[in-house]
Order: sequence, then structure tokens, then C-alpha cells
Amino acid sequence: MNYAPTSISPAHSVHTKGAGEIRLVNLTKSFGDMDAVKDINLTIPHGSYCCLLGPSGCGKTTILRMIAGHETPTTGEIYIGDDMVVGKTPVERGTAMMFQSYALFPHLSVLDNVAFYLKMRGVGKEERRTRAREMLERVQLSHLANRMPAQLSGGQQQRVALARSLITNPKVLLLDEPLSALDEFLRLRMRGELKNLQDELGITFVHVTHTQPEAIALADMVVVMDTGRIEQAASANEIYNRPATPYVARFMGGQNVLTGRVESISPTGMVLKSEKGEIFNAPLTGAAPKLGEPVSISMRRDRISISKPQNGKGAQQADAVTGVVDSTEYQGSFVKVSIVLDGGETFVANMPDHEFFAEPVDHGVPVVARWKPEHVHVLSKADTEGTKDPYAGSGH
Repeated sequence: MNYAPTSISPAHSVHTKGAGEIRLVNLTKSFGDMDAVKDINLTIPHGSYCCLLGPSGCGKTTILRMIAGHETPTTGEIYIGDDMVVGKTPVERGTAMMFQSYALFPHLSVLDNVAFYLKMRGVGKEERRTRAREMLERVQLSHLANRMPAQLSGGQQQRVALARSLITNPKVLLLDEPLSALDEFLRLRMRGELKNLQDELGITFVHVTHTQPEAIALADMVVVMDTGRIEQAASANEIYNRPATPYVARFMGGQNVLTGRVESISPTGMVLKSEKGEIFNAPLTGAAPKLGEPVSISMRRDRISISKPQNGKGAQQADAVTGVVDSTEYQGSFVKVSIVLDGGETFVANMPDHEFFAEPVDHGVPVVARWKPEHVHVLSKADTEGTKDPYAGSGH
């Protein structure tokens, strides 16, 4: 959806170059003897849309609250632009935060909700209402200016909360799971509206979410977190297609992970052998590992083909694994086929619907899953502990 062309006057909309860059330096936040965030170093470029992504309890909301000034770091520094902001109030930082609950005042009209922060800063009634009307027009709610929050839909309430957050012209907008309370249809619509608004305003958005498709759809920069640490920070494309670790590959939901020990190395690739004797070919993308060293690889679920074993026997060739179909889930354009491998781990193939229904497989059927060597990605860390998918069985 496109926003109305109305803009805030230049006096309220211009920031100096790089003003919204965020730098977290050796940032740690402890609660008692527990580190919610541990030694985080991260730079979020000015004007980018950054998603902090991870399961509940990974530290992403704690980081957001420290940037906003609602939590104080135990150690470390936070810079917004050139300013070190630890110890400063949210107003002094040039940030605004949109909460998951929206936190609208039920006794105030939409217009007065949006104008509220300007009133707290001593802006005169006429000016703050003029600016509030401009902001409501920007989010296409000017026709609802005199309604009360209880008379609005969930999506309309969210846009009021956005307008109220943006009315002070922040350098950084912080969003704490802003779409989680919406139904699926409205969530998809509001995703597009958020991205359009960020593109138009050109300020830094930092958005906390636990939903992988939301992060991939919105973000210029995705930061994947686990237990208070950053696992990988990169573009959505790189995070999805070139995950750094087994955790990221599994968490993003689009990759399978396998591990083998190096059997041989050539100038262009290496051969791995799993504990069950399976042979996997992998590219050589960096420094060559040592013979016998464990190496983990990943391959996208939509690059996997499956078939029934010939004569009831499993796979005998390289780049294949055998198992039994555990479940199938129709997703419209594809069918998610979950396979329990001989070692007990889960392997997933996302098959095009026409291929699956041409030769469907049911629960309990033995299958062979295959892939091409050129679709293999080598992870930077070996999965020596058998890390499990944090969302195993959740449909991701």
C-alpha cells in the first residue's frame, strides 16, 4: 500500500547524515547471575531496517530496551550517531518506541493520542494538532481523527501507535513485535506498510520479531540471536541462503544440516563421510580443513528431491540420505515432507505440489532424499553437539 504524499515540514524531518546509526560496543546486560545479553558488538547503519530475530528469551527485546533507554547496560556502550547515549533519557536519545500492546490512551481521540508526546514537550495546541493531522494523513487515518481507540480495528490502532511514535521525528524507531497481535491477512498487509513507511522516512527502524518470514520480508539487515549472543548478522538473502552456523541454518527454517568427517580434499572440493557411512560432496570455500575433521553442510529444503528406494533398499550413492516419512503438510504451492533419518534426526523436503501429488508418499513410507552437490553450503562451524532445531515440529 502506498502512503499519501503529505510530508512533515523540513523543520521536523531532516536529520544529519548518519544520525541514526546505532553502535553497540561490548554490551552486556545481567539480571542477577544470568546474562540476558553477553558482550554484543553490532553496528546498524543509518536508514536501515534491522530485524532482531530469535526465540523467546534470546535477548532481543533486552537489546531494544537498552537502545531505547528503558534498561541500563551492566557494561558496554551504546552510540546513536556520534553520541554515547548510556545514561541519557529516551527523549535525549532521539528514539521512539512502539510497544507490542500499542498502549493507546482509551480516553483520548485518535488525534489527541498522536499529539500526546508533543503536548508533553510543551508544543502549543494548534501546532501539535496540525502536525498530528499531517501524521495521520501520512498513515491514511485522517478520516478517523475524532474516533476513540475502542472504535478502531487492530490494524488501525497499530497505525495510530505508529503515528504517535513518529510525531517527534525520531532518528530511530524501535518496534517490539508490532505485528504479533494481528491476524495473518492483516499482518501481511501491515508488513508492506511498515516497509513503505521506512523507505519513505529514511530513518533507522529496529524491529524485534520471533518470526522468520517477517524478518526476511522486511529487513535490510537480519540479526539472528541465541541465548544472549549474536549468531549471525547479515542481509536477509545471506542469512537464508548462506547461514553461518548450524543453529542459524535450522532456525531460519529453510535448510537441512548434515555433518561428516573429511575423507579427501581436492583443489575444488572435499568428500565427507557421516557416522552412518553416507558420502557427501561439498565445495571448498575457504581454508582447507584437516583430514578427519568434522564439517557441517546445509542444503535448502526446496532443493531436495525424494523417491522410494529401489527394491526396498536405501541410498547407495553419494549426496543422499534414507529415512521414513514422518509427516506431510500441504502449504499450497508446495508440500512439506518431514523425514526421520536412520539416525533419528529430522530432514525436510519442500516439494512442488505438482511433483508431490504425481507420486505422493504417506506416513511410514521409506524414502531416499537426494540433492545436487552444487546446492551444498559449507557452514563455518561443525555441528558436533547435534544441535536441534529450536522450532522442530512447529511448521517452520
